[in-house]
Amino acid sequence: MQSINGFVRCFVRVLLAGLLVSAGLALAGCAVSPSVGPPPPPTQAVTPAPDDELSWWVCRFRIHWPEGASPDWAVDLLLAHAVVKPSLEIYAERLPYWRFHRRAVRDTTGHQFSFLFYTDPATARAVYASLEASPLLGQLKAQGPITRVVKDDPEHPVRPNIEDTSDTKWSPTLQRHWPAYIMGVSQLWLGLIDDAVVEAPAETSAEDNSMAIYKAAEKRVSQIWFREGQHAFLHHLSAVFGYRELLIVKPVRF
Repeated sequence: MQSINGFVRCFVRVLLAGLLVSAGLALAGCAVSPSVGPPPPPTQAVTPAPDDELSWWVCRFRIHWPEGASPDWAVDLLLAHAVVKPSLEIYAERLPYWRFHRRAVRDTTGHQFSFLFYTDPATARAVYASLEASPLLGQLKAQGPITRVVKDDPEHPVRPNIEDTSDTKWSPTLQRHWPAYIMGVSQLWLGLIDDAVVEAPAETSAEDNSMAIYKAAEKRVSQIWFREGQHAFLHHLSAVFGYRELLIVKPVRF
């Protein structure tokens, strides 16, 4: 884990320095930049693909989850912020919809973090290449935290409809419009991680285990959800729907 820790320490150091000084000064103190790996953005004008060429694509990161241990949710934040975000910033204009999905269940899949995006096959191929070029992802796979990366085949799109990653138990109209909602939620969550990493206690950067930075970020984001989620998320979502009653069909852990 030593090289992973060094990469993460450097990633956060550059992020913090970028808020205070020019990019040149930020990079001068660190040999590895968080932008290293993903290919540069295309220089030619981007021609939007016709709607009939768009499809959903998924990149699934399988995370090591030892028997008897709790899932390490901080790894999800590390993947979203230090692996996916650099590629997302390059290709965002070519992804009309994207989102994250997190799960940890004791089954054949286990702990998995997923990045889903809606685009044409050529862009999907470029996004996958950008993710695979992440030096941090390479270290995570080599050293154990990531056991497998599962990608779709850009030559064979199988989810062409906007509703194809929504829950099939929902009404058709909800399935079609839900992707816009969950994309906004994913953007908000990634923004909270951004702030939490910048505001991480100084001592976390000095620890041998730099995953402490993302563990601290996970704790901070979870505290925001716990303390402010009822009003910021549930209340205002209810307000959009006119404060109507909500049917709860089974006990839920909000």
